[in-house]
Amino acid sequence: MHGSRPIAGWSSPGPMNGTDTLFWRMGTNPLTRPHVTWLWFLDRVPDANAFLDSCRWVVRKLPRLTHRVVDTAVRTGTPSWAPDPAFRLTRHVHRMRLTGPAGLRDLLDLVEWRNGTDFDPLHPPWEATLIEGYERDRAAIVLKWHHSIGDAVTIVSVMNRLLPDAAPTGLPAPQAPEEHSERQTALAARPPWSSATHGLTDGTKALLQESVRWLTTPRAAGERARLAGHAAAQLLQPIAPSPLLRRRSSATRCGLVTVPLSGLKAAGKAAGVSVTSAYVSAVLGAFHRYHEYHGVNRRNLPTLVPVNIRQPSETGAGNIIASVRIAGPIGDMSAPARMSAVHSSIAEARSVLVRDVYTTLADLGSCLPGLVHRLVVPPVLRSGVDVVVTSVPGFSRTTFAVGAQVTNAVAWAPRGGAAANISMASHDGTCAIGTNLDPASVTDPGLFHHCLEQSLQEMTTR
Repeated sequence: MHGSRPIAGWSSPGPMNGTDTLFWRMGTNPLTRPHVTWLWFLDRVPDANAFLDSCRWVVRKLPRLTHRVVDTAVRTGTPSWAPDPAFRLTRHVHRMRLTGPAGLRDLLDLVEWRNGTDFDPLHPPWEATLIEGYERDRAAIVLKWHHSIGDAVTIVSVMNRLLPDAAPTGLPAPQAPEEHSERQTALAARPPWSSATHGLTDGTKALLQESVRWLTTPRAAGERARLAGHAAAQLLQPIAPSPLLRRRSSATRCGLVTVPLSGLKAAGKAAGVSVTSAYVSAVLGAFHRYHEYHGVNRRNLPTLVPVNIRQPSETGAGNIIASVRIAGPIGDMSAPARMSAVHSSIAEARSVLVRDVYTTLADLGSCLPGLVHRLVVPPVLRSGVDVVVTSVPGFSRTTFAVGAQVTNAVAWAPRGGAAANISMASHDGTCAIGTNLDPASVTDPGLFHHCLEQSLQEMTTR
């Protein structure tokens, strides 16, 4: 870790994009709380003061972490990021100790608790907690952030840049907190609307103008409208939800299953599909077993698969992602047949996914009143998506945090109104699968995890 110059794309205040805005507004309803939680397992207990100093250095590298969200007066249009005039690092960085002897379930219970708490909207929406007392001489770090800050691709990418690949001999020298400049103070105090009549920020107006221009440019208006129609139809295609998973609550049950990355790669290669398709198939195979155990026969399950549409050069904060919705096959079939069916469904859905179309639709959706996001969006998502299957990048190399080696890292992504979000991240040859289950929908989490382990074993031992 060298230098304190901010990383490009993490410095400037300003309006959110359309996808950021949608995530921010979803947070007003507990059923669609968009929190991402990332757990790092450490091989030893780091020094608590060093942890705080390291977080202070990271915040200097990523000034967006000192910004709060300033919404419009009527919660319509795009909010803006503005410096928090009352920012205090110790409001976001914590230290906790598990009562020993503490094991994995104790650690997961703590993750559930942190994941279920809301952020103070007057301050930056993130936190980092050092957990001591895990397996006597080990520790963990729990990172939680609001999805409006950024998607998993950019968060992992920036952490890969910040964290060393060897135990450092020292830490960056502590520095006094930066004083807010007059411009930052003015930005923080600036009213979040540029027109009292319309309640829209300048950024919202620009997004609307660009969206209208994009859709109505004579040379390609017909093609763009056709693509927008295909994208909307793909997300809204009728796929009946499962009666077994029909109930919803704001409660969370977190779990963890691991599988060798080599096994998933081999299974995908044997079936002629990607690792992602093999992983999605394993999750759907688990839901097949779970339904079969309960005597419910289903051919398909409405399944949402997030897709990275970020370019390699786009390393800044914010969300540049899309989602495809498929009829996830959970009927009685072999693992290779399920992998092939999943691969074909995802490929077909991605063929009509055009980045400009998706971002334009998100920009237009950000103009919906906040009340719509709170009252209308959750029922729509609940009836249209049963499970979200997420694959996020992991650390690309051996990684250290505060002098301790990160032995594993697992993420829990938000359900967004679904019955479950199953997230996979690879680390040092191991795929850690974090299960974010709604216990009102998946009423027997222990059985589901057993089904998932069986599905993975069937796939990786062929």
